[in-house]
Amino acid sequence: MKLKWRSFPILFVGIVGLAVFSVGTPRATPQEDQDQETSGRFTVNVETIVVNVLVTDRNGKPLTGLQKENFRIFEDGEEQVVQNFFPVDAPFSVGLLLDTSYSTVGKLARIQDSAIEFLDQIHPDDEVMVISFDDDVYLDTDFTQNKQAVERAIKMTRSGRSTQLFEAVYLGLEQLREQPHRKVMVLFTDGVDTTSPTSSAKETVEVAKEAEVTIYPIFFNTEADTLAGLRNPSSRNPGPLGTPTGSPFPFPFPMPQPTPQRYPGDPGGRYPDDARREQVEREYMKARSYLSQLAEVTGGARFDAAGNLSDLGEAFAKIAEEMRSLYTIGYVPSNLEKDGKFRKIKVEVNIDEGRVRTRQGYYSRKE
Repeated sequence: MKLKWRSFPILFVGIVGLAVFSVGTPRATPQEDQDQETSGRFTVNVETIVVNVLVTDRNGKPLTGLQKENFRIFEDGEEQVVQNFFPVDAPFSVGLLLDTSYSTVGKLARIQDSAIEFLDQIHPDDEVMVISFDDDVYLDTDFTQNKQAVERAIKMTRSGRSTQLFEAVYLGLEQLREQPHRKVMVLFTDGVDTTSPTSSAKETVEVAKEAEVTIYPIFFNTEADTLAGLRNPSSRNPGPLGTPTGSPFPFPFPMPQPTPQRYPGDPGGRYPDDARREQVEREYMKARSYLSQLAEVTGGARFDAAGNLSDLGEAFAKIAEEMRSLYTIGYVPSNLEKDGKFRKIKVEVNIDEGRVRTRQGYYSRKE
């Protein structure tokens, strides 16, 4: 797997990357822990499990101003000792992943503008990385607090053809997982992968479970464009799959041959015997399910944007608001067995009518 710098030599994430990622954070003393919580600096020892937590009232409004004493955390039903507590204003490392496949042709400027507006809504101490993906996965800028550099990187993105979604998510998580701050991924995509060479949906979900990254997918619905391409092969409507006509053939799902009979006069726009339409609908159901799963296992939330992207800015704004409402808890598990098993996490608050959303759990290390 690799990340490419746009207009720069290829950056390989392999043995070198693993060497970098294997370096643990130095163990903090109790006094250092107290100082870090007071200052908002995010540092924990290497055994610590980190959990981002959103607390809302019954109407979904985030509850801020809570303290360490308001939280209890459980692992596989056993209560754990909260050893680190970071308030909502602690900085984030943000991975901004932008799908720039053929479906963004004619819409990329709006996507770029909304992403740049998002930069104005996050904290000045947050650091941002930009990854765009189409035929390849590009590291447009590494983590930086320089918002002008991030804005330039966003403006530099260009629409490509196919979609290496799973590859981008995997590499984005690898880049994020060892960052020193709290970690968030904002993923803008239609959820349809076409050409990832090595990564899969299942693999990326499993990696997400242990990466300590809260994922916020923004689902960009390109299904109508794809179906329009089926109805009119000469249409300039781009589908998500990288062909000039928007046709879903030949990937990600090979279609029956010969091509089923079309019905140009159908006023409802439906072609009952066109197996390709049913296949497209199934693929988009899988896309929505995949993005929802990424959000669910990491404690994030999926936001949907209309096909014309009229509400994309609103989706980015809601994510920025949630980020500023996340508490972060750290604990060292009482179960020190390194058996590679999944450990379930549950967080409770002693606030009446408080609702909690957090990651489902993690995999213990295996020796």
